[in-house]
Amino acid sequence: MEFSMNILAGYCLIVCGSCTKINVISTGDRKMYNTHDYGVDIKSRSAILFRVKGCNDGYIRLYDGPDFSSAKNAYILLGGWGNDKCLMEPCSACSTRYSQRYPYLNCNEMRPMWVNWTGRLLSVGEGAYVGERTFMFTDQQRDFDVQYFAVGSGWNAVFDWEFDGYPGNYFELVVPNGWSTRQMLSSVTASSLIHCIIKCHGRISCRSVSYQSTTITCQLYFERPRSVDIHPDNTWKTWMESNV
Repeated sequence: MEFSMNILAGYCLIVCGSCTKINVISTGDRKMYNTHDYGVDIKSRSAILFRVKGCNDGYIRLYDGPDFSSAKNAYILLGGWGNDKCLMEPCSACSTRYSQRYPYLNCNEMRPMWVNWTGRLLSVGEGAYVGERTFMFTDQQRDFDVQYFAVGSGWNAVFDWEFDGYPGNYFELVVPNGWSTRQMLSSVTASSLIHCIIKCHGRISCRSVSYQSTTITCQLYFERPRSVDIHPDNTWKTWMESNV
């Protein structure tokens, strides 16, 4: 089985090379499509990457429950006003935030975007990495936890929303840099951090790694480290598994 690695804003994600993309087609009239029904479950996440193709008026809503008619929600409009700008409403009592004027969508090409709802805040941006090229954000906190992610489009607009079907686990970077003093499973060589994490992912008992690129040393550990377990050293990076 082949693996590839995505690195998203301090997270590594093991991805099965044979996995297929998940596409959700919205056909307008503001109908919302629950991505959970298509295999995109965000209950254990705080951000999501996706690609979207459409001309104007793409809708995203983040809900706290499966009954969309009554659930609390946050609202995002992509490419409103003829694909001139975007807006978001983080909660029903929150003020509306607008983006700069810019053609965010493309009728014929997929545009990579992300939504981040960490810490009950909300931000939206362009690109393949969470946190880059942010074009909307707010410091107003939601009054609910996000459990469902839905997409749709307005009028008669047909949108193609594309998500990756992610098996496996996230690996989170431990800060500050250093190596773990937890009980070691083994020490091996790895040509890169990515290959070090893949070696850990292939062992049931491995929960974290420390990697030193100068010596291509990959240390595998039975347990996830706590902050007190990290020996400071800028030549080492320690990553721990975080199930999704």
